[in-house]
Amino acid sequence: MTIQKISVFCGAHMGKSAAYKAAAEDLGALLASKGLELVFGGGNVGLMRVVSDTTIAHGGKVTGIALKSLDVFELTNPNITETIITHSLFERKEKFLSISDAFIVMPGGVGSMDELLEVMVSNHLGEINKPIGILNINGYYDSFIDWLQHAVDEQFVSVENQQRVLISSDPAELLEMILIAEMPDPDSWFERLNTDPTPS
Repeated sequence: MTIQKISVFCGAHMGKSAAYKAAAEDLGALLASKGLELVFGGGNVGLMRVVSDTTIAHGGKVTGIALKSLDVFELTNPNITETIITHSLFERKEKFLSISDAFIVMPGGVGSMDELLEVMVSNHLGEINKPIGILNINGYYDSFIDWLQHAVDEQFVSVENQQRVLISSDPAELLEMILIAEMPDPDSWFERLNTDPTPS
C-alpha cells in the first residue's frame, strides 16, 4: 500500500516540556519534505496547531477533520488546505480511518488516547489494515507500552496486535518505520477465542 496521507493525533495543549513542540515541528517538516499529506483534528491550538502550521510552512498539504461544535468557536486552523466538518466524534473518527493511510500518535490527552485505541481495535478486527505509530517523546507513553505488554502477558492482547504498534522517540525514525512497514494478515480474534487455553 502506498502511503500518501498520515493522520497525526496530538494534544490541544502544548504540554509541560518544550520537547513536545520541537517534535511536532520536526514531524511537520518531515511530512512536507516527503510529500505526505497531514491529516489532523483541525485544531488551531496546542500541538495540533504546531504540526499543521509547520507542515504548511514547509509547503505541505494539510487536511483538518474538525468537529462542528468546535468550528463555530473558531478553534479550527484557518490556514490549512482543506477542512472537513463532522457532527460527532464517531463521524470524525470514521473519517480519520477512511481517508488516512497510516497514523501517528503524539503526546496528548484523552482524545489522542481514544484515537490510538480506535485504530488499534479497527486493525484488530480487520476493519482496516494500516500502520500505527507512537511518537514516545520524553517517555510519555511508557506506561501505556508497559500496560500493552502486561495485556499480552495475561493473554488478553495477541503478540501480533502488539507488534502492529510501531514505537520510537524520534520523528524521522518513526516515519521511516511506518513507510516501510509490512502489514501482517488481520489478526483472527475469533479463531483465538476458540483456541486459547483456559487457565486452570
